[in-house]
Amino acid sequence: MTTPSYLAAAFCALAFALALAFRRHRAAQLLAATSLAVGVLSLPPGSGVLADRSSSAVTLFLPWCWLLALLLPEPPLRSRRMLAFAGVLALAVWLTAIAPAHVWSAFEQALPLGWLAWRPGRTALVLNLLAVAIAAGHWLYWRRPLDAAIAFALLLSAGGWLQLAGIGLHGWFVAGAAIMGLGVVYSSWRLAFLDALTGLPNRRALDETLARLSGDYALAMVDVDHFKQFNDKHGHDAGDRVLIAVARSLAQTPAAQAFRFGGEEFCLLFRRPELAKAACEEARASIEALQVDLPRKPAPVKGSAKSAGKSAVPKRQPAVQVTASIGVAPRSPVRRGVDEVLKAADQCLYKAKDKGRNQVVATA
Repeated sequence: MTTPSYLAAAFCALAFALALAFRRHRAAQLLAATSLAVGVLSLPPGSGVLADRSSSAVTLFLPWCWLLALLLPEPPLRSRRMLAFAGVLALAVWLTAIAPAHVWSAFEQALPLGWLAWRPGRTALVLNLLAVAIAAGHWLYWRRPLDAAIAFALLLSAGGWLQLAGIGLHGWFVAGAAIMGLGVVYSSWRLAFLDALTGLPNRRALDETLARLSGDYALAMVDVDHFKQFNDKHGHDAGDRVLIAVARSLAQTPAAQAFRFGGEEFCLLFRRPELAKAACEEARASIEALQVDLPRKPAPVKGSAKSAGKSAVPKRQPAVQVTASIGVAPRSPVRRGVDEVLKAADQCLYKAKDKGRNQVVATA
């Protein structure tokens, strides 16, 4: 195995290890299969049966392994499905390495879909594109960045069957593994630093941002008014819609970076403190102007007294209006530390609530 081939196989194995470490088990399955393919394709010609049959083995088995990983639910690490998938990969390698010539010839005639009378490479390409379509479907349904990376990585891998740009299977598979590895890292970063509900940077991202701050800045604490009562009255689904709407509104605040602090609280960071109060007043007015559509009420149970004479169509609820209270504090000679600025902004927030809510209170 040449040094570049060795490094390519090691790179694919690293991407597989990252997927396992970040518990992206479907990506780990896809990368395990791809890493094995890159490994056997990297073997020097004439170094054994496995090397001589490497291209045929990859063409016969790899597309099916990809489809198996994509069609089955993502398994836990310690599960029978994960063990079964590892067994499928081991079986493919074992058959490639020890199958007698006549048995291997029968495999080549039967797989991937021998009854179609297509060349194996073309059949593998069709199965590869089917895997791309399934991965793209996952992304369209769940909107997870890793699914988009998987779809793009498999689309790149399809270039190997076409011999695009004069690059063989080995090069395209390595490129696909790189995209998938980047998708694993990016999706894990999102999980760690972005709030899953609102899409805003979360408390951990705020803490890390504040730890690196220097110079003048201002912080604003934003609290959705009477949110607990709203949740009790309309339900948590309605509350989630309100938080999403408020987050989107705050993300448009001029000169500010918005974070979800926790619960119904948000934080705005201003690098130009002189703009903070006016921008917060604009943010407050924007939230007050929101009209949030609530989930439809479930239809009455058929046969119940309430459902008599009524249709089973879920009832549309009127849009609701929400307000927010905001407290603003800049860094100053008497408030040098981040904790002190946050505490001052929080105190201003409580003053805004005491004064009747739906207003901005700032300190010098």
